[in-house]
Amino acid sequence: MANTGYQISPTVRQYFTSGANSGSVVTSSFDVNLSVSPFSASLNGDDFFNRSYDPIDCEPGFENCLVPLLTSLNTGSRRGRFDVSYVTQSSTNTPTRITASISDDINFASGRTEILSQSIGTSFSVTSSFITGTVFFRAFTSCSGPTPSPNSDLLSFTYDLLPPPLSAGSVNVIFKNNLSSAMEVEIRSTRGNVNYRIEAGASITYDYSTSPDPGAWTSDGRSEDLSINIKGGSKSTYGNFVQRTTTGIEKETYTTEGGFNNPNNNTDDSSAFTPDKGLTFKIRQLVLPKNGTTTNTTFTLLTKSPPPPTPTPDPEPDPGPGSPPAPTTYVKTIFGSSPRDTQDSVCAITGVDYKERTYFGTNGYLYNSREDALDDTKAVFPSTVNYILTSPTVYLIVNQDGYIQNRGGCILPSLDIYTLRGAFPNQESACKRTRTSSGSENIKFKDNRLISSRLSGRYPLFNGTQEKGGRNVILSSGRIIAYETCGTELTDVQYGSIGFNNEVYPLQSPENINPRSLQKLICGNLLETYSLGPSGIIYYGFNYKGGKYKYVPLGGSTGRWFKTTTGTFVRIQTGIIIDEADPC
Repeated sequence: MANTGYQISPTVRQYFTSGANSGSVVTSSFDVNLSVSPFSASLNGDDFFNRSYDPIDCEPGFENCLVPLLTSLNTGSRRGRFDVSYVTQSSTNTPTRITASISDDINFASGRTEILSQSIGTSFSVTSSFITGTVFFRAFTSCSGPTPSPNSDLLSFTYDLLPPPLSAGSVNVIFKNNLSSAMEVEIRSTRGNVNYRIEAGASITYDYSTSPDPGAWTSDGRSEDLSINIKGGSKSTYGNFVQRTTTGIEKETYTTEGGFNNPNNNTDDSSAFTPDKGLTFKIRQLVLPKNGTTTNTTFTLLTKSPPPPTPTPDPEPDPGPGSPPAPTTYVKTIFGSSPRDTQDSVCAITGVDYKERTYFGTNGYLYNSREDALDDTKAVFPSTVNYILTSPTVYLIVNQDGYIQNRGGCILPSLDIYTLRGAFPNQESACKRTRTSSGSENIKFKDNRLISSRLSGRYPLFNGTQEKGGRNVILSSGRIIAYETCGTELTDVQYGSIGFNNEVYPLQSPENINPRSLQKLICGNLLETYSLGPSGIIYYGFNYKGGKYKYVPLGGSTGRWFKTTTGTFVRIQTGIIIDEADPC
């Protein structure tokens, strides 16, 4: 048999230990199959389990049942048939069974719940008596111990009687970024939530053809509504806007809100666009896409054109001798950096002050003084093409005479800051928090200062992987004070490589332990390096098994005995020493 880390007992039997029938089975009723629920039996005050913990071969601390995660569900039937997908969270402690429940009541009220026991597989195939309305699913895991896992988080589904399968055409929603900085697209819908980051000059296509809730076609003949927010992109002098163009059937992507006033036209422009807040609008499918047809609706982020110049009024008739007064020239004060010869140099993370110099602008030119602007005395800039920073993220492109040829936006570095839980009081508490993308904000920075944010305190940084550890950033009113690398606050400590269950090995009563096991297994146990936090909590070693279990407290929730460097033993529960023993 494969080495699973458990001692497996498929059956428990009871025998006579004395008398005429010594050695024989008591009766057949005491022949108990442990491979089916409840996976345990109690005989003469002793508990027996299908799988029991073997401290020699099993990795310490991972024998408890973990809650399964329900990930998605699908239905394609008229009679409430579902496929429920899940993950088990653990490859180390493989469950023996997943048990699920379905109810039409969120509280799983008595009499309105069906228990569904299924063997391990990629999904549950569930046939339910519930055929309309909203149903809720939950599940738990049975594994090695006597106690199953807690119930999983709920997964819900709203449906109605389904029509025959539809053969739909193609309906695509395309998001295009024509600006020089990345834009973000958030799609929220009952069909699923999606976040996109679209770099400058790139585009992404979203498939709006199919519906994960087929019952919706029956009730209202359309796919689920999409709530869309577009934000980001570079700021411009005259502002940005979103343009919608549709090829195909417009009513397959009917657009409302966000300043789109002509949803039935092939082309429509949004109202004013703010890069920080973005533009929010809705897309609704009013007609079914026909098989063999294709509708493409493109939303493009663009820069508004400058307004036409104000026409110069005709001069007043000459009233007589003398010249008419000269027209007044409007001169604008513009703060900017010294000219640089490349975009990269003007957008440098440090060292470029966008308030370094004062320029004066009129008629599309930059001048060195107000007098030069009024006299049209052209400036002489050092390069044929010059870049001048006018804000932390925006620059002007001028020629050697100071003529403003274009504007652009800097692509700044950014940090994914985990802000869901707010600031943390110390390094250890921030490092042991699991970072997630959903709880993080992507914030640009320059000169060690966050753009458009004044956060203060200590925050974990999300590095693209949902895990503990990594790095933290310390902020003060948006200024980056320092970075922390997780693990530097921990110190190495040594305890035994095996944690012994007190129920199996009561080390405070060594006379009750097999002497051979006591001397070789327990007293001869080798030492392992673990990590001690400033809080006094003992964790699995920071680099234990490649860092898979960093910031996981030693000893589990029930507590286990670990050997010390002096040869005595301490009982550790959730990383804290709660008892001592000296059995050796």
